[in-house]
This record gives sequence, structure tokens and C-alpha cells, in this order.
Amino acid sequence: MAQGAAPEAVIPIEATLMALAIMLASGRLVPRVLQHIHPTTSDSFLIASILNMLALFITDTMTYKLGGMSDAGPSEADLIKLKKVQFAGNYFYDTGIYLPKLAIVALYYRLIPPTMPWLRKALYIVSAFVGAAMVTTCFLDTFWCGRQVSSNWSTDEEACNTFASKEVFRTDWALNVTSDLSIFTLPFPLLYKLQLGRRQIWGLVITFGLGVITISVSVVRFATIEVIQAWTNVYVLSMAEMSVSIMVVALPSMRSFLRRGSLFSSKKTYGSSTSRTGYGVQTPIVTFGTSGRRKARIDDILDDSGSEVELNTMQRKDVIYETKQVSVQFSNSLDETDFSKGKNP
Repeated sequence: MAQGAAPEAVIPIEATLMALAIMLASGRLVPRVLQHIHPTTSDSFLIASILNMLALFITDTMTYKLGGMSDAGPSEADLIKLKKVQFAGNYFYDTGIYLPKLAIVALYYRLIPPTMPWLRKALYIVSAFVGAAMVTTCFLDTFWCGRQVSSNWSTDEEACNTFASKEVFRTDWALNVTSDLSIFTLPFPLLYKLQLGRRQIWGLVITFGLGVITISVSVVRFATIEVIQAWTNVYVLSMAEMSVSIMVVALPSMRSFLRRGSLFSSKKTYGSSTSRTGYGVQTPIVTFGTSGRRKARIDDILDDSGSEVELNTMQRKDVIYETKQVSVQFSNSLDETDFSKGKNP
């Protein structure tokens, strides 16, 4: 058995990884709360992922305090408690790791246009597979030892234990890494069609780079359990995979906030003339007609992808079209002035 991380270092490392993930996720979620934007389905899965990560951290902390990470092992009095904690931790990692995946899949439904039906069908297949893999993992962790779930925390050495089962681990890992690969490769046909600037390309490189890191961490975790057997490293790698998955979900929607210079700023500037509303958001003023007598004020509504919108006629099938709801207010002040001048020369 190889030497793993020191037991007393596991929890601080996990806390650091968790803090980084929460910080990046807050950069996506907090501005939406401040701007009173309703959470999307992807946001909801992201919030659930954060709560699940906190639960995983709590179970790992309890495992450390009960002696589950030390060479000496737990005391007889704490053995049943430790096994119950480990059984609960199975859910927070094996099943909970699918929550960030579902957040990404939900985001794909907003990115992949209906004008690419073959890619939408692929998205439906990936969605069904991810959902089925999550349910299968949950049932496998629960009923691997039969309907007598309490055998998982039995003190009998011959008793069945899901946490220690290599068959369960290998099946869960195969479903996990296969779903990661399917989600990672799905948008590549779409990205091939896009014309992106240098900053956008770097943003995609960073996001997909984190996706590669997530898969790599999963592979290293598999090798650690199967070959290296450095058990304290398994706890660190599990938290690393969970936290990086959350970072992958949070990064794409942060581009617009970072472009403004502050994560919590709600100001948008435009190349055209602007006017400040009562809410402190700059909005463009658009002139209709050639006379310039009637103006409309369009309130900008922040889209959840943070992308720049280009208006085109919806004729091509190899591009992404983005719809955006706007509210329009017409001002007749100039017309009323002209009318009063005509009435009182």
C-alpha cells in the first residue's frame, strides 16, 4: 500500500477545494439574486451540487473524527457510526456527482438550437443516459446487499458492505466516466461551426480544460483504489472531482460579469448612446424611422449565458439563434412639443 496524504491534511485540502468551487459558483448565482433573475434549471442543479458537496465534506469530516482515515482505525464504540457515515457518503459522491452533469446538460438545451435536429437527438440520448446512470448508481449503492440495508453497518466481518465492494465501485466508475465523456464530446460539432474571437476561444479552452481535469481526476481516483491503495488520497480526489465539476458549470455564465470588471456589477455599456434608468442600469436608446421624432427605450435583460447577441434573420441552420425578451416604452414628448408649437405659433 502506497503512502497517501496525511490524515490531518485531508480536511484542510478539501475545505480549500470546496471554497474555490463555492467562490466561482457565487460569481454566477449572486448577481442573479441581486438582479432578481429567476434561477434556470441549470442554476437549480448547480445549487443542489453545492449543497451535495457540503454534505460530502461533512461526512468526510465525520469519518476523520471517527478514526476512519487513521491507520489505527476506529474504536469498537465508533465502528457502527463510521459505517453509517460511509454508507451515507456513498450517496453524496456516487450519486451526487451527477448533479453538476445535469446542470451542464440543462445548459446544453439552451445552447443547442432546434435547427440542428441531429444534435438535439444526441442531446436527448445523452440526457437519458445520464439520468439512467444516476438512478442506477443510487439503487446499486442502496440495494447491493439486498433489502436488508442495515447489513452495511454490521460489525460482522463477513457481512455485505457496499462501501467496500469493488464490483459496485467499478460499475459506478464506468457509468461516471462514460457520462463525463459523452457530455464533454457532445458540443464539439456545434463549436466547430462557430466563429469566435480570441477571448472567447480562450474561455472555451479553460472551460474544456477543466472538463479534462475532471475526467483525469476520476481516472486517477480509480487507479488509486485499484492499484495504489492510498486511501486518504481517495477522499481528496473525490472532493477534487466534485469541486472541479462545479467550477465547469459556473464558468460559462461568468463571462459577462467578468467583462464588466466586477462579478457583482449590473451595469452594461454599449457603443451607442445610453441613458441611465432608475434602476442604475444603462440601456440603449433606439430611434425608429428617419425623422428621429419617436424614440424607444429598451431595458436590457441579462441572459443566463452572458453571450453577446447578434440579430439576424432566422434562415440559416448552422448557427445559434438567441431570443431575448425586451420591454419597450414609447415617448411622445417630441410629438407633443411639435403639436404645441403648431397650436401656438
